[in-house]
Amino acid sequence: MTDNAHIHETPLSWMTPAINLASYASSGEPPPPPSWADIASAVHKRPVSSAPLDDATLAKLKASISDTVWVDGETKLCAHRRFQLALYGKLFGKSPPFETVKSILMGLWKPYGVFHLSDMPNAYLLIRCETETTKQQLLFGGPWTVNGLTLQLVPWQPYFEPAHTKLTRAIVWLQLHNLPVELWDGESLETITEPIGKLLKVDEFTLSLSRARYARVCLELDLARPLKRGFWLEDGIFKVFVVILYEHLPTFCYLCGMVGHGSTGCSSRLGSSPED
Repeated sequence: MTDNAHIHETPLSWMTPAINLASYASSGEPPPPPSWADIASAVHKRPVSSAPLDDATLAKLKASISDTVWVDGETKLCAHRRFQLALYGKLFGKSPPFETVKSILMGLWKPYGVFHLSDMPNAYLLIRCETETTKQQLLFGGPWTVNGLTLQLVPWQPYFEPAHTKLTRAIVWLQLHNLPVELWDGESLETITEPIGKLLKVDEFTLSLSRARYARVCLELDLARPLKRGFWLEDGIFKVFVVILYEHLPTFCYLCGMVGHGSTGCSSRLGSSPED
């Protein structure tokens, strides 16, 4: 049996509308093919988070098809312009129903301007903002929470595949305690925080030194890497230890430094040293 035959035999139960076969069995006539209305109705009834094909079937389908549709430059540019003010969002943890999430976020973000919220596969959210100001306020004005779950936002990116994409990066505000104030300018902070993550924004109070208890910066973090809890800073003469505090992180393990589970559920050997 070829791969194509195997793929065609794989049932797409959520796309098969219910047909009364009894009446056709008695008459000996074959049942009619489902109409597009029947198929559309079945699609709307399928589970919201389900993918159209399981991973194994999808892999075989990809391997069996070589047909390609080319996207020209003008079409791509038009699409990029349309979504340049958009964001993707996802909650850390089991997401509540979309209507609940939408209602909460519409209330939280009402003061920041006009935006449109849509649900995507794999519990991702599509947020389309009307202005660059609204986009920046949503992206950096957090952290935002929904029913206690932290919402992570990232700028729109082309060819994003929500059904097959895991949350691997997070935008997080963090505090740098005991960092010398003479290093609180943007260029110095970008250099100092490079081993931690990508610097996206520096708090205005930090830049102006209006509040000097700690430096506050917003970084894009790689969730596949352990989070640093601190670091030594030296210049050949002086040496100080800087403590890192993360604001509104999702579940975080202080044993191994990874996001996604707590210390009690960590598989690392108790007593082993986390990455500094």
